[in-house]
Amino acid sequence: MKAFAAAHGYQQRFVHGNDWKRPRGWLKIEAIRAALEDNFDFVLWMDVDAIVLRNDVDVRTAAVDDAHLHMAWHGPETSEVMAADFVPHFNSGVMLIRVSDWSRAFFERVWDIGQLEHPWFDQATILHALGYDDCLGLGPDRPDEPNRSHLARLDTAWNSIPGLATAPDPIVHHYAGISNPSTRLKMVEADALSASMRERLDADVRQAIARQFGLWREDAAMRDWVTGERDSALAKRYEVVSERDQARAQLAAVHSSTSWRVTAPLRWTKHLFQRR
Repeated sequence: MKAFAAAHGYQQRFVHGNDWKRPRGWLKIEAIRAALEDNFDFVLWMDVDAIVLRNDVDVRTAAVDDAHLHMAWHGPETSEVMAADFVPHFNSGVMLIRVSDWSRAFFERVWDIGQLEHPWFDQATILHALGYDDCLGLGPDRPDEPNRSHLARLDTAWNSIPGLATAPDPIVHHYAGISNPSTRLKMVEADALSASMRERLDADVRQAIARQFGLWREDAAMRDWVTGERDSALAKRYEVVSERDQARAQLAAVHSSTSWRVTAPLRWTKHLFQRR
């Protein structure tokens, strides 16, 4: 990101602090709203798990003249979708925002709507504010939503998600949707470590390597799933064994009690009558 900013004359801002008003993804809305109040023409937001692979293209060349918000659409018509249950949607991990009264009002609106009952955090609220409710399971889309007229599709190359929705020759890899933080960090580190070397390669070689990262991410996600299932099975087995041991301990306590010993003749007599 530093190299990308330097190559195109951007002022880079890292988001620091632990006094945010809302959790997780919502810090991006606070940071974007603050940047929109400064003297910029555009604000480019990138999530921390986004890796810039190439510095030869300025994202501002992708800006549409009458659009104020640019986001990548992840769907079969724009990406190679590699997940069977993938729901097409606009992704907020990389956003190019034209500084304007509309963009300031829109992100204020997103903030005011707040968190929806959805695991996508701020992204869900952004989609809802744009009238894309179907992908959120909140009802049919609202194509007449006025905010839609300010939205344009950013080429998926600027927000290619390995193993989920990929572009042939990505400019930015975004490791969204990996639930295991350790796995996500390892993928980010591996990608970032070799990105500067891959930038000088031919496009067909870059494409082959990008696809390989997608396969690695798929393998890592499968390993995480298997590990999770194993740990869950072990936990259940431990619970069963623990309950069995507790029952045995309780039974042993009863057998060693005075009342159990005193009533032993009655049980023997009952047993004899039952046998006869």
